[in-house]
Amino acid sequence: MSQVVKYVAECWSWGNRVFRQPWRPDWPVIILRLEQFATLVGLVAVIMTAGGDSLVRSAGKPGVHFPAAPTPPGQYLEAVKQPVMTISPVVPAVAKGETAFTPGDQPGGWGSSPPGAAPPRQDLQPLRQVAGAGHRVAITFDDGPSPGWTDRYLKVLAAMGTRATFFMVGSQAVAHPDLVKAVLAGNNEVASHSWRHANLSMVSREAAREDLSQTASALAAITGQKVKYFRPPYGAMGPNLLAAAGDVGEKTVTWSVDPRDWSNPGPQAIIQRVMANVRDGSIILLHEAHPGTLVALPILIKELRDRGYEIVTVSELIAAGKIP
Repeated sequence: MSQVVKYVAECWSWGNRVFRQPWRPDWPVIILRLEQFATLVGLVAVIMTAGGDSLVRSAGKPGVHFPAAPTPPGQYLEAVKQPVMTISPVVPAVAKGETAFTPGDQPGGWGSSPPGAAPPRQDLQPLRQVAGAGHRVAITFDDGPSPGWTDRYLKVLAAMGTRATFFMVGSQAVAHPDLVKAVLAGNNEVASHSWRHANLSMVSREAAREDLSQTASALAAITGQKVKYFRPPYGAMGPNLLAAAGDVGEKTVTWSVDPRDWSNPGPQAIIQRVMANVRDGSIILLHEAHPGTLVALPILIKELRDRGYEIVTVSELIAAGKIP
């Protein structure tokens, strides 16, 4: 660095002498100074490059600290060892000029549908939360059953003395009927999340009805119970899909609290987002097969109870609100 200062001082002094005196070209001196100036520029470039690179390398050295993810409760550490995903929730692509209804963005509305589709009847409107249900909320899980994950969620629910509603993908349920039965054995509720988690918002009423019927039949064959509720994949729906749900005798249930846990924001973020938005009669959306959700679950249940909420299934929430 002392050499840099020396070069700068010399060049500055030389420049002052040149511009204060009548111009008399001294080519050997000019060439020498140009060489010195080029050396100076090269030296500065080397210093800047080395300095920037050292900042990158320092990220992995002791003494450089970054925010750490919250430490999960000890008894649930084992739950995060096998992050196996069977379904990756993503926002569906929508054709130009069309809109897919997302409950969290457009309460009580619906997106575009094929030509000729009539708006759904009022009784077919999706249920986002339950007014008049008192100090009760429902925790729901989408996208299961998931091998290596569903049983862990069930262990947490059992340990906390809590029940939930699982919206299951039909093809997954057929592949893993033992997990479906385990959900029921824990006094939890099973509902439909379509046959293969496809965006059904733009299909015909007949196509939607076929998908929902296939799912309902598969779940009923495993559980011995009629499916009462349907949740559209991605929350995307149109009049045809809502009408199809009515055709098969299923009430469309979405959500009012979405912590976006599928984006893996971390356990603490999931808990904070839920607690900041939960209200009486809320339906809370969570997903299977996400380590952060599993770690957050026991803490979330405790915080909801500390705030005085009773955690119930969707059926119990609807019954409390006296919805047909």
